[in-house]
Amino acid sequence: MDLGWSVKKSKVAWRGRFPVIEDLLAADHDGREHLYTYLGIRSTAVGILAVGDEGQTLLIDEYRHPLGRVVTDIPMGSAERGEDPATAASRELREETGWSAGSLEPIGGIYPVPALTSLRFEFFLARDLTEGAAEPEDTELIAVRWMEIGEVLARVVSGEFEHGGLPLALTLALRKGLLETRDGGGST
Repeated sequence: MDLGWSVKKSKVAWRGRFPVIEDLLAADHDGREHLYTYLGIRSTAVGILAVGDEGQTLLIDEYRHPLGRVVTDIPMGSAERGEDPATAASRELREETGWSAGSLEPIGGIYPVPALTSLRFEFFLARDLTEGAAEPEDTELIAVRWMEIGEVLARVVSGEFEHGGLPLALTLALRKGLLETRDGGGST
């Protein structure tokens, strides 16, 4: 069976922070039609799992309006048009936290909500950190804190840290053997 859909008509239904697109689709298999609405975000976001010399990870607390609360996550942001994701990760880490990475290693990526957007997240492991001054955007109110990797992992497993890039970035780094917890957990 052909599972694809062809676009018969497309329009921008609304413009705001992100455009909302409406596509009239026709099933390649049998021609049935469906109106599909999604966010027109065609970019890459980056997430940075920054790890200090003492085995702690750098976290940010930031209000997320769709959830209506402050959440704990890793520093994340968007790559500018044409910007290399590693360059964007380095810039976002510095802007949001004030820390700069001497070493930045790609650890994987995902399309987090493919039914809603083509946005891709690319994750990086940052090490050899140097402290500086944060330069957040006017819309960002961010608190920065350090937490031991084992505690972060326990909070991910308990469901306390269930959002953003933190659960996946931590899991990728641990499973690839790039990190260990103080109790020796890591790539096992």
